[in-house]
Amino acid sequence: MKRKIFALLVCLILSACAAAPSLDGAAGAPAAEPPEGGNVEPPPAMPVSSPRPNNPPETAPSLTPFPNLGALPTPPTATPASYASFSPILFRTFVDRYYSFKLLGGYADGNWMKEDQVAPQIQYEKMVDVYDANGKVGGTLIHDIASLDPPFCGSTYIGTDLTESVGWQFAFYQGWQVTQRPVTDMAVDLQTYVQAARDWLVSQGIADPTVQIARITKVDLEGDGSDEVFIAATYFKTPNPQSPLAEFGDYSVVLMRKVSGNAVITVPVVADVYHLDQPEPVFPLTYLLSGFIDLNQDGNLEVVLEATRWEGSGILIYEIKGLNTIQVLKEICGG
Repeated sequence: MKRKIFALLVCLILSACAAAPSLDGAAGAPAAEPPEGGNVEPPPAMPVSSPRPNNPPETAPSLTPFPNLGALPTPPTATPASYASFSPILFRTFVDRYYSFKLLGGYADGNWMKEDQVAPQIQYEKMVDVYDANGKVGGTLIHDIASLDPPFCGSTYIGTDLTESVGWQFAFYQGWQVTQRPVTDMAVDLQTYVQAARDWLVSQGIADPTVQIARITKVDLEGDGSDEVFIAATYFKTPNPQSPLAEFGDYSVVLMRKVSGNAVITVPVVADVYHLDQPEPVFPLTYLLSGFIDLNQDGNLEVVLEATRWEGSGILIYEIKGLNTIQVLKEICGG
């Protein structure tokens, strides 16, 4: 009996060993047969991981510092093109056969120039801009017509291609900065200004003047928001320009009414007042208030006056600085 029990235990142990899983395959799989030639190469050895050395932690590579160039220069800011520094000043009131303008003078680098200074510097066949009382009219070429139409009455005339003219016109080299502002005509019988003219004439020694106003206008000369008022007044007992005579009480004036502080001041722009004992042939001028325009690029308007006389005429330009009036250009035939 004991032998039977021992044999049964041996069988159970052998069965358990045959069913143990293999590391190379599934449980109970047969071993691989060796290849032909009889030699079996051992399987490659599995790599053995070595312990990593205790190195310090890696740090980012150091960067070479950018050289200190100091403050970078500020790029230049755009500035407007500078104004032209020189231009002749041309003028006309009518169109002749050469559509010409009269050379009044010029302006260069802050200075007014006379006609004889400007004439040698004129560049002919050059474009000019043309302005009238209402603004820019357009442009035209200028031409040398001295050989065709010699200077008359001491004036230099310059031909153009501009065939039309309404009232006065000025011309300058292209690009000349010209300022104009609105001009308002007022009634010539406004008592405020009639009385202002009377008071001024009395202050000039005419006790009982005959006040005859030809024109009253207002305009902001400096662009400061305050208008100046101009009064043109003329009286001749013998009507001028038909007569070369003048006598006591005769006059031709252009007055400016201008705010100064808390007062309004009357300033003469141009004034001829006659105190003659008897009529004399003095060929008096009659001054006409023609217009206002900036001729020298300073943003302030100059005063344009036309003048007539017995067998003659001309133009005068006045610059206003505060309460001072300065005649800067003048061209009068025979004057």
